Amino acid sequence: MKDNLTLVEQTQKNIVKYISSHPEIKQLPKEQEFVELFGVSRVVLREALSRLRALGIIETKKKKGTEVVHPQVFGIINTIISSGALDKNTLKDLYGLRLMLEVGAADFIFQGKTEQNMAELEEIVVKDLDYEKQMAIVTDTDERIRLYKEKNEIDLQFHSKLIEMTGNNSLIDFQGILRHLFSLYTPKTKSGLKDQTIVSHTGLYNILRLGSPDEFRMAMRLHLNPLFDNCDDFIEKEYNE
Repeated sequence: MKDNLTLVEQTQKNIVKYISSHPEIKQLPKEQEFVELFGVSRVVLREALSRLRALGIIETKKKKGTEVVHPQVFGIINTIISSGALDKNTLKDLYGLRLMLEVGAADFIFQGKTEQNMAELEEIVVKDLDYEKQMAIVTDTDERIRLYKEKNEIDLQFHSKLIEMTGNNSLIDFQGILRHLFSLYTPKTKSGLKDQTIVSHTGLYNILRLGSPDEFRMAMRLHLNPLFDNCDDFIEKEYNE
C-alpha cells in the first residue's frame, strides 16, 4: 500500500480527499457508492467512516445519512489530552504552545476590549486579590495549599476571559487545554508552593485598561515567567504522578 498505510487508513484518506474535492456537498454518498468507488469492503469503509466521526469531520444522523461537518480543531485535541495518553514531549510542546499563544494574543485582546469584558475581568481580579489576602495571613500549610488550588481556578477564569476577548473561536476552544495545563501549576505537595509572579493579574488588568498592546505583551511575558522558568519541573511532576 502506498505510504505504508493500511487499507482502512488509505480509505479514510480517500474519503477526506473526496470531501475536499467536493466542497459544495453537505451529505456523503451512500456506503455502496463509496464501496464501489474505492474498491473496498463495507467493513473497511465503515471503520474508515468511524474514524472520521471520531475526528469530528462527519456525523451520521437517523434518516439523514452521513453529513460533513466543521470539526472543532482544539476540541479534538482536548479529547486526546483528557485521555491522559500524552507522552512527556507532547505535553511539553502543548505547554509551550499555551505560553506562545498567551504572549502573542495581546493585539487581539485589545481589539476585543469592551466595557462589559473589562467589568467581568475586574470581578475576577477582585476575587483574586481576596484570595491573596487570605493566603497572606494563613500559616497552616494545608490550608494555604487549599487556598492556592482555589486561587488557581480564579487564575484560569482570568486567562480564559482574555482568550474569550480575542474573539477567535478556535482559540476559545483551546481553553480546555488551558485548564489541563493550568493544573500543572497547582501545588500538589506541601513543598509545591511557588512565589508570586512578577506581574499580577491586577497589573495586567490595569495595563489592559490604560496601556498599549506592546506593554501588555511584555507584562504577560513577565506574568508567565515562572512557567517559562519551571516548565521542565512542572511537566516532570505531572508526567510522573
